[in-house]
Amino acid sequence: MRRRGFLRLGLLGGGLLALSSVGLGMWPALLRHAPRRKLELLDEMEFAVLAAVAARVVTQPDADPIELAHRVEEAVRFGAPESQDDFKKLLRLLENGFAGMLLDLRPRPFTRLPPEAQDAALLAFRDSRLALRRSGYHALRRLTAAAYYSNISTWAGLGYPGPPSISVPT
Repeated sequence: MRRRGFLRLGLLGGGLLALSSVGLGMWPALLRHAPRRKLELLDEMEFAVLAAVAARVVTQPDADPIELAHRVEEAVRFGAPESQDDFKKLLRLLENGFAGMLLDLRPRPFTRLPPEAQDAALLAFRDSRLALRRSGYHALRRLTAAAYYSNISTWAGLGYPGPPSISVPT
């Protein structure tokens, strides 16, 4: 193969890669989990990703992933603006098919994966060599678990009687 032919082939391959990356990145989320209340921080796609994560992280029969996503959104909303932006970027990174293809050979968006593949995608974040992905996984897991266990209805099953009542002398 001559040098010009090699360069043309390289340019053609690069162009195809660029087009496919745009296509993978633009693949729309599957909005299985629609919000029940007005969203204050997240958009509908980010909310759908968060609810899908909640469904995979908190597998208790009484856990409602939509309610958990609302509670996490509320908690993150009171954080610093930089933390809010990072959280939104994390949800978009998890959803993005192009990033999934590059990092995990997973071209489909997170919300379009079956439950077993969503578990695998989360485990890939947890076990990643990139600290950013590992810390992102732990943030998502902790926030969704905290949203579940902070609900008073879960306390009895844990054997937690609730916070102590403090009487203030008058």
